[in-house]
Amino acid sequence: MKKNILLLILLFLIQFSVSLSSSNETDQQALLAFQNLITTPNHFLANNWTKNTSFCTWFGVTCSPKRQRVVALALPNLQLQGTITPSLANLSFLSILNLQNNNFHGGIPYGLGQMPRLRVIDVKNNQLNGSIPTSLFQNRRVQVISLAFNELSGEMWKRPWYVPELRVLDLGNNSLMGMIPPSVGNATKMMYFSMSGNRVSGNIPKEIGNLSQLADLSLTDNQLTGSIPAELFNISSLLAIHLQYNSLSGPLLLDKGNIVSNLYFLSISHNQISGCIPSNICQLTELQVFSLAFNNITGDLPRNIDCLSKLEQLYIGDNLIKGTIPTSLGNISTLQYLDCMDNRMEGQIPPELGKLSNLRKLSFDNNSNLIGQIPEAIFNISSLEVISFSFNNLSGRIPTTTGFHLPNLKELYLGHNQLEGEIPLFITNASKLQILSLDDNSLKGTIPNNLGNLRKLQMLLLDINQLTNEPTERELRFFDSLADCRMLRYLAVGNNPLTGVLPNSIGNLSSTIQNFYIADAHINGLIPTSIGNMSGLTALNLSINKLSRSIPSEIVKSSVL
Repeated sequence: MKKNILLLILLFLIQFSVSLSSSNETDQQALLAFQNLITTPNHFLANNWTKNTSFCTWFGVTCSPKRQRVVALALPNLQLQGTITPSLANLSFLSILNLQNNNFHGGIPYGLGQMPRLRVIDVKNNQLNGSIPTSLFQNRRVQVISLAFNELSGEMWKRPWYVPELRVLDLGNNSLMGMIPPSVGNATKMMYFSMSGNRVSGNIPKEIGNLSQLADLSLTDNQLTGSIPAELFNISSLLAIHLQYNSLSGPLLLDKGNIVSNLYFLSISHNQISGCIPSNICQLTELQVFSLAFNNITGDLPRNIDCLSKLEQLYIGDNLIKGTIPTSLGNISTLQYLDCMDNRMEGQIPPELGKLSNLRKLSFDNNSNLIGQIPEAIFNISSLEVISFSFNNLSGRIPTTTGFHLPNLKELYLGHNQLEGEIPLFITNASKLQILSLDDNSLKGTIPNNLGNLRKLQMLLLDINQLTNEPTERELRFFDSLADCRMLRYLAVGNNPLTGVLPNSIGNLSSTIQNFYIADAHINGLIPTSIGNMSGLTALNLSINKLSRSIPSEIVKSSVL
């Protein structure tokens, strides 16, 4: 009896050993089949993956300690080229497949989605094409599907999804079409869902509201239509919603009643959203970035907009918003970017905006109906990089006191208003200034002789004002200083009663200048031949002046004009 039992045990061990050896051989064959279809720089993989060593020691291969079966294949960022062999599906214990950031082409084998232990498939940033295997949407164990930045096409799988463990679905930046199926709501453990940069159409299914663990939803740059489901704002785990660059329409609606929201990023810019900003927007108490730009939003900005006390970026430009600028904006101390350009706002700029000590960009240009003076306190916000109030009806003076303190200012747009007074000498305190636009105002006095201190200046627009020359000077000496602006590309001082002579030193202006406009500036005398030194010129306008000599040959010979 004992002999029979021992014999049975021995037969079992022999059979198990043969089975184990057979399974290991299957893994090795699958890996070698994969290697045969790819090339690597310096034949690295071919030299490392050799039959005289255990495949469990091969680069990028991880095996289970007991069974010695392949559980992970990780070969990212290696410039691998070739196709993915269907033989990889024979790695029946494979849990992780990471081939991201390579140069694989061809399709994704259908069998990969049928691998029983697959948890992660990451092949993003390759050149894979064809459709997504429907088997991936029926894998009950898969947790991460990352296929972004490829050339995948075709429609999303319309039949019901069964991916109960799926956490991450990243299909962004492909050429996928069709509609997002309502069965996406079955993936209730999903935390990250991206289909940005595709050709997806139709509505956003309200079933996405069932994804109770969703943290990031990114559907940017598609062809989505219809309204934004209010159910999205009931997902308390949701941190970011990216819906910009679609054709979504209808009003932005939040469910009535109390909302427990942790949303900090909401962008629905570049759509066709209409209606007013909802009155219960204050329920989004964690919001830091709010972008509604390039839509059809109407009505006023909420007077209590400061209820969004953590807001850092507010973009509402290119809409139909009217009314006055709420003074409560000045209470949002965290605000860094405030862009309200191209709307229909009216009234004065509230001085309370001067309290925004962290502000980096302030833009209300092209509202047309803003009036009154620019509050002096704005010119003391040291963090500001961009100030833009062009194309309004602002009046008064630019502050001329030493309070002009903008050490980080790069762009100042005050053109096309009714500003008066002189250009303040202290404007050169803004030593990082790259663009200075004061054109089409009623500025008087002389062009400061210290503008050359703005060494990073690239664009200087002072045309269409009432600027004059120094009464005791015959030549226009401000050009001497501008010679120090070696990055200057656009210079416009025309349509001013400058009444003077162009100095020979004008030839010292930077060769980077492309466009020089000095028409209708009451210039007399000769055109200096030194203008020919401005080798970068593509446009020169000296018309409607009192110049007494023809254009110098040095300019005529210039091949760029």
